[in-house]
Amino acid sequence: MNRPPSNSLSLELLNALAAEAEAAAKDPSVRCLVLASTSSKYFSSGLDLEQLLDPKAPDRGLLFKRMVAAHQAWAAVPKPTVAAIEGAAILGGYVIALSCDWRFMAAETGKAALSEVRLGLSPTISLIRLITRMTGRPGTIKSMILQGKTIRAQEAADAGLVDELLPAEGFLDAVLREADRLSKLPPTAYASIKRDLRAAQLPDEPQRWEESTGELMRLYAGEESSEGLAAVKEKRKPRWE
Repeated sequence: MNRPPSNSLSLELLNALAAEAEAAAKDPSVRCLVLASTSSKYFSSGLDLEQLLDPKAPDRGLLFKRMVAAHQAWAAVPKPTVAAIEGAAILGGYVIALSCDWRFMAAETGKAALSEVRLGLSPTISLIRLITRMTGRPGTIKSMILQGKTIRAQEAADAGLVDELLPAEGFLDAVLREADRLSKLPPTAYASIKRDLRAAQLPDEPQRWEESTGELMRLYAGEESSEGLAAVKEKRKPRWE
């Protein structure tokens, strides 16, 4: 991803991410897919606020729908997928990271957040189910999703929300070495096991995502979301009634 300064997820970037995943899934020469950032500070800061708040947008919920589509496209790649999180993966940025099989994070600089509550929104049932099945630390999950806490690399690793911490120095090279190792796994068996693992984590996944998108749209149409998003754009604290 290369959308300075923070890789905010525009419609164009989300569509490109989905297209890359779909193309890689069909390309037999691709054995492992790595999602990284040109920025050491940000993996992604989440959905693009300008587009999200655009009153002239013909479908103001389209950004949510495309984020879900990009997540699903990466989750469906029948090959190893890796998120290289050198900086902060926030909101929709961490949603995209969660679609990958493996998440490697820079020990000194990596961060993760699902702080939708601070915007009057919700990570929704699909993501809450996914992350609660990753960790035996419900306190970490509650602090993330109910209080909007940003967690640093060591806490994320301790909770199982990232798979491995790597030094920030030479981070991408280290990730690519891990990706090379993953690319040598038997592809047919890997694809089968990955599909089964996803089904175990998210039973009835299409239905759950449909419910999640509906939940996001309802909250997005509410006053709390309008205030939360406006506060972020105006760089002030939200005023909750």
